[in-house]
Amino acid sequence: MDPTSSIRKLGFRRWYERELIKSHGALVTCLLAGLTLAAMMESLVGTTGWTFVSMLGVAFAAGAIGWLSWRSYITLLTRAEFYGESSNCPSCKAYGRFKVLSTGLDEDPGRVAESVAPLSAAWLRVQCNMCGTVWRMPE
Repeated sequence: MDPTSSIRKLGFRRWYERELIKSHGALVTCLLAGLTLAAMMESLVGTTGWTFVSMLGVAFAAGAIGWLSWRSYITLLTRAEFYGESSNCPSCKAYGRFKVLSTGLDEDPGRVAESVAPLSAAWLRVQCNMCGTVWRMPE
């Protein structure tokens, strides 16, 4: 699901919290995959035959999972910070208390793929619940 519809559905604060939890879960997965890769590489010394091939396969899988987890971590964290930087109301400085009025995807639904990364169509026009100020996220 694209970030704009997730923010609209969950609210900014819950969306931001979930993005951070998912990104740090990906970081933990990356670290565990790195430890598995290191253990498999150390265990490869002195093995032969099918044992060597199976350990090499596990090492390759751990490396692939680690790389994909790292990419996921960076993407999720970047996306969360992309919106988090402009989530304060410019007038009353209330954090994350707004309703979504419109998005870039509402105006051009064909750009859904672009909204994930590089986020050029994933802007939000929001209104503060406290003072009623309207602004665009991100600025």
